[in-house]
Amino acid sequence: MKRTISAMVGKGSVNHNSRTFAAENVDSERTYLNIDYCNEPIKKVYHELFDEALGKYNAKQKRKDRKIPDYYEKIRTGNQEHLFHELILQIGNKDDMSATGEHAERAKKILDEYYNGFRERNPYLRVFSAHLHMDEATPHLHIDFIPFTTGSKRGLETRVSLKQALAKQGFKGQGRGDTEWNRWVQSEKEQLAKVMERHGIEWEHKGTHEQHLDVLDYKKQERAKEVAEIENQIEDKKLEVNELKSSLEIIQETKDTLSDIEKQLDTNPELQLTEPQGLISAKNYKKKFVDPLIQKLKAIIRTVIAKSYEGWENYHRININNGRLFRENENLKSENQKLKEINGHLKEENKTYKLLVKVFGRKRLDDLVAQAKTLKNKSNQRYER
Repeated sequence: MKRTISAMVGKGSVNHNSRTFAAENVDSERTYLNIDYCNEPIKKVYHELFDEALGKYNAKQKRKDRKIPDYYEKIRTGNQEHLFHELILQIGNKDDMSATGEHAERAKKILDEYYNGFRERNPYLRVFSAHLHMDEATPHLHIDFIPFTTGSKRGLETRVSLKQALAKQGFKGQGRGDTEWNRWVQSEKEQLAKVMERHGIEWEHKGTHEQHLDVLDYKKQERAKEVAEIENQIEDKKLEVNELKSSLEIIQETKDTLSDIEKQLDTNPELQLTEPQGLISAKNYKKKFVDPLIQKLKAIIRTVIAKSYEGWENYHRININNGRLFRENENLKSENQKLKEINGHLKEENKTYKLLVKVFGRKRLDDLVAQAKTLKNKSNQRYER
């Protein structure tokens, strides 16, 4: 037995998938046969995934307008990423795999087994809503997920990104027609085909002959692929633009600061010239008010410049003197230490001399010292000859 595999990008109507409301093509009497794997509130999942990274990002921002109050709302109202993506998978068509036909239960088991391995294969695609429908023409599976990446150096460390999420799972595009998304979808089809083989069904490849889809619109599928590809291509460019915007914001902030200073110069009463008193000519006004003010400003500027040079000169002179004094102080410390040592020796010699005076008497000791000097001189004279 051979059957085709159909896969496409859905718009993602969680209310429809969970049967909060039923479309015209839904047989409500068979809805009980559906399988609801999960149906978590998307906002709750966003908080779970991104709140920690959002807190770190906001803590680094010095300007309030750069902070992100709600990451969910940022993505929802922005045009850089989708809030979530949906993959729809179907085996066969309404003619050979009808939801009311003999192979309906087999299709259900295959899709159920396939889904049970989906999360493990796709750790960077956070599934928050997944449903297997048996109440339409053909059994099919809706999987809604939020693609995210971690360790990002731009924006939030953990952020929404389909391109980067698939890249982390090993899928890298090679240009138009061979995007990360196309490679990933092909890989998931192959996973589904393996499950089908275990249930006795071979994958029938029909290439572009997927227009038999009843639940899926093939033409919309191809357009959706192209849109996803283009969005992936411009994602990095948009990030670069955001960085440029940030730089422009910093430049604008600087310009605003300069404008404030300029405004103060124009409007601060203390920095304005006195209004002319009564009838006074421009020449007299200039001579009486403007020229003195300019001279005062010039004098202040000259004084500031002179003081500045004087300060720098004094600073360098003091540094030089300080260096010289430091070296001299070190030398004095060394000399002082030597003098202390000499003084110590002299004290010991003085004690010895006083002891000898007591023993021999001063006159006798002086005679002995004189004799010693005479003998030393004679010895030196003989040595010199």
